[in-house]
Amino acid sequence: MTKANIFLIAPAMDCAARNKAFGIKLPLLGYPAISLPMIAALTPEEYHVRLVDCAHEAVPYDEPCDLALVVGQTHHMPAAYEICARLRARGTKVVLGGMHVTALPQEGLAHADAVILREGESVWSTILADFSNNSLQRTYEGSGVDLARLPPIRRDLFTDKFYHPGQIIETTRGCPVGCQFCAVKDFFGSKFRLRPPEAIRDELMDIFGPRPPQAKWKNWLARHWHADIPYFIERRLLYVMDSNFIAEPAHARAVLEVFKECDIRWYGHASFNLMRDEAMLDLMAESGCMSVNIGFESINQKNIDKMGKFSNKTERYSQCIKALHDRGIGVMGTFIVGFDDDTPAVFDELADFILENRLETAFTLILTPLPGTAVFAEMDADKRIFSKKWRDYDHGTVTFVPKNMTPRQLHQGMRHVWKRVYSWQCIRQRILAKPRIRPFFFLPVNMGFRKCTSILSAEKVWPTPSEER
Repeated sequence: MTKANIFLIAPAMDCAARNKAFGIKLPLLGYPAISLPMIAALTPEEYHVRLVDCAHEAVPYDEPCDLALVVGQTHHMPAAYEICARLRARGTKVVLGGMHVTALPQEGLAHADAVILREGESVWSTILADFSNNSLQRTYEGSGVDLARLPPIRRDLFTDKFYHPGQIIETTRGCPVGCQFCAVKDFFGSKFRLRPPEAIRDELMDIFGPRPPQAKWKNWLARHWHADIPYFIERRLLYVMDSNFIAEPAHARAVLEVFKECDIRWYGHASFNLMRDEAMLDLMAESGCMSVNIGFESINQKNIDKMGKFSNKTERYSQCIKALHDRGIGVMGTFIVGFDDDTPAVFDELADFILENRLETAFTLILTPLPGTAVFAEMDADKRIFSKKWRDYDHGTVTFVPKNMTPRQLHQGMRHVWKRVYSWQCIRQRILAKPRIRPFFFLPVNMGFRKCTSILSAEKVWPTPSEER
C-alpha cells in the first residue's frame, strides 16, 4: 500500500532580504515552529511526512503531496497563501493553522480546504481520519492539549545544515498575563500546562546521552577560555522555547534539576518575576543557563501599566539585570517602541539604558497591531491602522499612526536604536569590556545582528513611511 505524502510547511516572508534580516543563523536560534515537528510525531507511520522550512528551502512542488499543513505568523501569510494556491492547483488538500488563522478564520478559509483554530495537536488525528475518508471539515476547533500525553518531537526531520548546533524543547504552555499586544493567552489559554520533568529528562538523555569523559584538550579550553567551550564542541546546547520558563516555580525548579543532571548548557525565556527568587537564580546558574530572554517591553512604567504586564517594574530593571550578570547569566532584552506614551525621546533613552546595563543583546521591535490582539481591536476601531498588508506585520514596519510621534519618526527611531546598540563601540562596551559574560557566545551573536542592521536600514527593503497619514 502506497503511503500518503504529507508536507508540514513553515512559510517565510515573500521578501528574501527581509527573511535574511530576521532569519540570520545564530546559535540556538532559527528553528522552525516547534508545532510542526510535534505534529509529525503525532502522525501514524502509514503516512510519509516531510518538514519544509521555507526560510531555508523552497517547497518541492515537483514532489507528490496529498495533504499539506501550513502554519505561519501574520507576516508570513501572503507567502503562505501563495503556497496554498500552488498546492491546491495540483490537487493537494491544504490545512492552515496558527495564530493569524485563528484570529481571521474566514480569511484563511478563502485560501485553504480547512483551518485549525488554536492548538492543532488536539485535532490532528481527526483531520487525518477525515482526510482519509475524503470528508475534511472546513473548521477544526483545537483545545489545550495535555503536555504529558505528547511524544518527543520528530528531530530526525530537521536538516542539520539549516541550523546551528543545538536542540529545542518545550516544557510549558499558557500565559495568564494577556498583554494587549500579544495573542499567546488567547491561543494557548491562560492556564499553565506543564510537561512532566521525568519526560523532559528522558528526552534530553535520549538526545544528548551521558556527558563523555573530558579529554585533556577540552579541560585546557575550559580552564583557559571558558567552561562552556566544551559544551559547544559537544553540541550539548538547548533552547527552551516556552514563553515563560519560570511560570510555575516548583515545576521550573524540578526542570532545572533535570538540566543540571543532564549536564548541558541552555537558554530560554523568563519573565521579570524571576528576580524575586534568589534561590531560583542560583539554581539557574548551576543548571547551565547561559542566557535569559526577558520581555522588558518598555522602560516607561505608564506603557507597562497600560499593556497589562503588571509584574514589570521599570525601576527594578537594572537590579534584575545585575542579579543575572552576577551569576554569569547573559541577558537578552526585548523592547517594543511605539506605545502611546512613547515620544521621539524614547529611542536614545532606550539605547542609553541598553548600554548602561550592558545587555548582551537587545531586540527592539516596532509595536505591531496583530489580528486577534487588544491593540489591533482598539487601533482598528480608532482608524489608526493605515496598512493591512500582512507582509508588513513583521515588527520592523510601521502600520499605524502613533500618538506622540509620526510614523516616519517611529520607523527611523527604531533603526537609530539598532545602529547605536550594534555599533562597534557599543558592542565593545557591552560584550568585551570587563567583567565579561560569555563573550565567545555573545560576540558572534552581536556580529550577526550588526549585519541585520544594514538590511533593516535599507530603503529598498523597508521604505520610510510618508509623513502624510
